[in-house]
Amino acid sequence: MVTLEEQWKSLKNYYKATGFDLPFEHFCVAMFGAALLIAGTLLALHLSVAIAAVAFLTAVSMIIAIPLSVRNNRIAAIETNLPDALKHMALVLKAGGTTETAVEEVANADYGPISSELKKSLAQMREGKSFDAVLNEAAANSGSLLFTRTVNIVLDAKKAGAGLADIMFSIAEDARDVLHIKRERKSRTTMHVLFLFVSGVVLAPFIFGFSVSIVHYINTGISSALPNTASANNSLCTLNLVLTLFIIAQTLIAALAIGLIREGKFTKYLLYAPFLVLGALIIFEVGKFASTAIVGGNIIACG
Repeated sequence: MVTLEEQWKSLKNYYKATGFDLPFEHFCVAMFGAALLIAGTLLALHLSVAIAAVAFLTAVSMIIAIPLSVRNNRIAAIETNLPDALKHMALVLKAGGTTETAVEEVANADYGPISSELKKSLAQMREGKSFDAVLNEAAANSGSLLFTRTVNIVLDAKKAGAGLADIMFSIAEDARDVLHIKRERKSRTTMHVLFLFVSGVVLAPFIFGFSVSIVHYINTGISSALPNTASANNSLCTLNLVLTLFIIAQTLIAALAIGLIREGKFTKYLLYAPFLVLGALIIFEVGKFASTAIVGGNIIACG
């Protein structure tokens, strides 16, 4: 079972990949302070407690979201440049260069994070580390499963005495095919994702906010004819609470669905759910303001 200390070390390792100079502990304190400031500001602006609470959780979740997002972007950059980097190394080997020369060529080229990782590997090789050891370490630091598998295949082929140049050419073509499949899947699911996002996070909350304000306006206009105005107002507050909870649940379901459609994993975008929930609740409030601006009256106030 994973302990809290191991989880904390894992978070610190992810944070190191961001390249930030600020220590992870200071980063956590800064985000927590920002979360309190944001929540306090929203409450001072008389927005609902639900929005303030979600804003607080959203800011706190950035302690995990920022390192993971930066690391994921870095992994994507590595996998995008991997086929070209492998072909470059293969060409150097075919021209008679050594493995160190091939690594140096790619390290000095512009292949993004791969070049920076190989520069570290090159320095370690010149200090006496073996080619196998530095490549394994570079693969582990990259966080890319595709890069790790590629390194394992290259090292196994090297031990078996196969020609590295030919192996690298073959792997480069396979890696390019994998990336092409991923891009094709994303392009085919773009419209589905946009539909879920627009309908679940933008349109539905706006319509709910607009509608509840219209109902409140009608209730206010005929309140003098109602025998129990307080009861009617309480019913509207209950409706407002139900819609708020429904929007939160709907947004979470939309985040799960987007993850499944886009990446084949339910939990892929669950980390960013607080941002989506906060955006949906703000749009819910915007719908109330828009309705009030059109028909007049006051925005529904619930304690």
